[in-house]
Amino acid sequence: MKRLAFVVQRYGLEIDGGAEYQCRRVAEALAEDYRIEVLTTCARDYLTWRNVYPAGAEPLNGVLVRRFPVSRPRRVRAFGRFADRLYARAHTPFEEFEWIRRQGPLALGLLDWIRAREGDYHGFVFFTYLYLPTLLGLPLVPWKAVLVPTAHDEPPMALDLFRPLFHLPRGIIYNAEEERAFIQGRFRNERVPSTVIGAGVDPAPAAEPARFRARHGLDGPFLLYVGRVDVLKGCRELVEAFLGWREATGQPVRLVLMGTIAMRLPRHPGLLALGYRPAEEKWDAMAGATALVVPSPHESLSFVALEAWSLGTPVLAAARSPVVVGHLTRSGGGLLWDGPGDFSRQASVLVADEGVRKQRGERGRAYVEAHFRWPALIGRYRGFLEEVLGDGG
Repeated sequence: MKRLAFVVQRYGLEIDGGAEYQCRRVAEALAEDYRIEVLTTCARDYLTWRNVYPAGAEPLNGVLVRRFPVSRPRRVRAFGRFADRLYARAHTPFEEFEWIRRQGPLALGLLDWIRAREGDYHGFVFFTYLYLPTLLGLPLVPWKAVLVPTAHDEPPMALDLFRPLFHLPRGIIYNAEEERAFIQGRFRNERVPSTVIGAGVDPAPAAEPARFRARHGLDGPFLLYVGRVDVLKGCRELVEAFLGWREATGQPVRLVLMGTIAMRLPRHPGLLALGYRPAEEKWDAMAGATALVVPSPHESLSFVALEAWSLGTPVLAAARSPVVVGHLTRSGGGLLWDGPGDFSRQASVLVADEGVRKQRGERGRAYVEAHFRWPALIGRYRGFLEEVLGDGG
């Protein structure tokens, strides 16, 4: 059986980042056809990269996970100031390499393992372009590497040090046509074999929205956000637009925020911040929500939108991410907003009109059934890996 290494910055059942979750699901599914090893770090927190998991190898859901310690945690505020200065002015290549060192996670043992043991693996699959294990690890094995960039338009994309990365691998797997168009337009790497696969969702479990409502004292309509509660995810604009709409209209609607809290939130009775919650509770919340809100301008897929649609729940999304706009346009599974005034109008429609909610939700459900179920997607992963890696590269 061929042996594949998946390289990703964090890996674990508790990690709720989209790229990390996608990596885990693909690795677990392909474990039936390959001997899968995951090469990752001991970090659980993407902000500081503090070592939490023990170093070494352990089996997890049929996959062997090798964890390497991060030698230098990230100083979040200092890195933010350094990065803002870098993005705002002309700079040297040395400053860009200092950026990736500070960006991290700096796990030199992981890079040493790739360099020393590359012959043990039929191929390497690198998830997410943005972090040091991919940027410095993929060039060590480009002849047997596949990149899943999970990329979108953000300031690091302007850094020259990423340009070679998108020309080096044997193949690239994109999550959406909009992502491929963006990367090829930016880096002119059309010659690199590529495909659009994305990621799937499982059939929705039997959710019990009444259980979620009872647990948290929710007796009226609510909008739901799932994911890291982070400024970079558009959550500040979401909270401001929601509270402005609620105050202006007197709507008895609450905004439930479910995910790791990475920003300050105002104290307001309309907000319910739950932090990270188990999967069962997430499904209950999605099934009972008036709509799932997706505020992020930076998405390469948006798992949570697909999950909400699998339950027939409509999506209310910011019209800032080309990928999300593409999903909404193709599916008809929700409404888009552009600015606080538009948020107010579209949210009011979904709260007031049950017919619109059901229609949009069912369109989203049909979209997921047609395009985003795991068995078909894993088959496409398997076929592309065999195509570009061949008998060993």
